[in-house]
Amino acid sequence: MPYLEVRKLEKKYKDFTLSASFGVDEGELLCIIGPSGSGKSTLLSLIAGLEKPDSGTITLAGKDITGEKIQERNIGMVFQDFTLFPSMNVEKNIQYGMKGKKKKEEKKKLSDMLLSLVGLSGYEKRSVSSLSGGEAQRVQLARAIAAEPGMLLLDEPLSALDAPLRKSLRNAIRNIHDSLGLTMLYVTHDREEAFSISDSVLIMHEGKTVAMGSAEELYRQPKDLFTAFFTGEGTKIPRSLVYENEEGTLFFRPEDAVISEESVSPYDYSMHIILRDAEIISCEFNGGCYMLGINYKGYPILAQSATKPRKKSVSVMILKQSLLEF
Repeated sequence: MPYLEVRKLEKKYKDFTLSASFGVDEGELLCIIGPSGSGKSTLLSLIAGLEKPDSGTITLAGKDITGEKIQERNIGMVFQDFTLFPSMNVEKNIQYGMKGKKKKEEKKKLSDMLLSLVGLSGYEKRSVSSLSGGEAQRVQLARAIAAEPGMLLLDEPLSALDAPLRKSLRNAIRNIHDSLGLTMLYVTHDREEAFSISDSVLIMHEGKTVAMGSAEELYRQPKDLFTAFFTGEGTKIPRSLVYENEEGTLFFRPEDAVISEESVSPYDYSMHIILRDAEIISCEFNGGCYMLGINYKGYPILAQSATKPRKKSVSVMILKQSLLEF
């Protein structure tokens, strides 16, 4: 049985309905991604008890918490806004979250350990107003962990920070997860962020949980076109463009398409489909390769190339086994 099980959970609003079912194993870091308005934060609010569902159940560690009060759920939360107490220093903020620790030495030992864990050793007496955004978010994370929750919910905790700091802190969050083995649900709009730190990824669309799996599974074997495009760049073409009179849609990733500026023999590419006389309409260098925008019989295609093409007219070869059919 999953450590967290959300079963047929539903919450209806005037113009939006959330419907979710999924499970999370103990110690797992699940990232929840989806377009704006897909219901990610609403889902966390329902799990945390900030909102009440219209139907369905939420079970944590074998206990039905659907109707439990917020303080009885043993769930911690970290938001994107830095909700620290300005009248308390860093140490006091962290110790505020501690439960059942009455001895001063015990609190001191735990807060010191947490500051070390989030990379802020020596910050105990700092005023929270003197902290940078990244430091404040680390303190908020330490305070949430200090409560020793059974599960930690993080709602876009890094969205207000700049890109280099986000990368640093997401690595810190992954390290904290690995050190403590804490079950985490992490909402983000950043696909790269989700793919880099997650054990598994849950994709939401229009209020529904539409796909779940490892980042690699969702990228390589998406179950539908929405998941295919939401997890990365890609191309869709009608199947009839390759196989005459056949219906359906073919999808492939840019890295699965190879271009040639010279004539191509089908004998040399027997494992590929070949699209001849395609026209390069854009070429962007992304630091590791060139991303090519290609037109083939009116259909846009994305392909990667290690070198910058010299010609406008090329052949595109796509490995047959990399094609996904929808």
